[in-house]
Amino acid sequence: MPKLTIIVPNYQHEAYLAQRLESIKKQSFQDYEVILLDDASKDGSAAILQAYADENPDWQLILNDQNSGSPFKQWNKGVALAQGEYIWVAESDDLAHPDLLAALVPLLDENPQVGIAYAQSMLIDEAGNELNSYEENLRFLYKTEAWQKDFIISGKQACQQWLFFHNPIPNASGALFRKSAYLAVGGGDPEMRLNGDWHLYAKILLQYDLAFKADILNYFRVHTQTQRSRSRKQASVYKELIAINQLLRAGIPEAKEEANKSMDEFANWWIGNLPYHSINAENRALNKVHYRIFGQYKNNLAWRIFITYVISYLRDFLRWTGLLKPLKKLRGRIFPGKYWNA
Repeated sequence: MPKLTIIVPNYQHEAYLAQRLESIKKQSFQDYEVILLDDASKDGSAAILQAYADENPDWQLILNDQNSGSPFKQWNKGVALAQGEYIWVAESDDLAHPDLLAALVPLLDENPQVGIAYAQSMLIDEAGNELNSYEENLRFLYKTEAWQKDFIISGKQACQQWLFFHNPIPNASGALFRKSAYLAVGGGDPEMRLNGDWHLYAKILLQYDLAFKADILNYFRVHTQTQRSRSRKQASVYKELIAINQLLRAGIPEAKEEANKSMDEFANWWIGNLPYHSINAENRALNKVHYRIFGQYKNNLAWRIFITYVISYLRDFLRWTGLLKPLKKLRGRIFPGKYWNA
């Protein structure tokens, strides 16, 4: 039986697949099986996956006839087929350092209470150019240098300090799961579209600990105007964030202060993105619910929403005049460390 199962869930990543699969083959740790999953891609992904499966007879390939509608259905499918003790969900557009597995597997072997072990990520663009270490993002978000060194932390402590507010694990490609932990919490929620990874990590870390390796061993590809623009248009994002808050609130009842502060922060995100939401019946219905929920944590909510729309119209005007980018740079110089301007 292999020690590790590598699951490669793919959808429409023809341009990056070969690089990803080569980075798997080059891992210095070799006690693994590979499960390739394609979610009915319409590009040339299937042919690339088939070629690698033909070259590597021990690699399993499953091609969906219809799109599953959720990446977490694919994750769950892969884990159900996995024979390994540990799981690596190697997203099809990312890359790995050859020693990623060799560095993370011992953290799980030597610490049976750890449910997730992950390494630092380097953000790369669509062409593979390095942007910045994700440690910079984490330092900005949490105002701590915790990710500059290795650590093992209580899962509940990680939830209380970090997961209430943001997802400190930038993407699954840099992490290994203990399969028994994944299954014990019921796996990923197939109803979630954008924050299902965050929700899954929270479920696991309410019961297991978290290990981190500070070396940059994962290369997380950031696509311009994709996830961010999609999330801005969907009110369902905040339904997911509220569900994460409720999960953590129930799991750590003594963390009421963090839970309420988290909802206040989520309310700020919701207010700030309202002008970008697509106008449709689903968003209208969800936003009515969100207004009632966030109103419990945010005073003068209607006034704040009104001001946000005024500012949004002003931003549109400044963008039209070409002044928005220079003003954002000026804001970053005047208030260093307050705004993320990357």
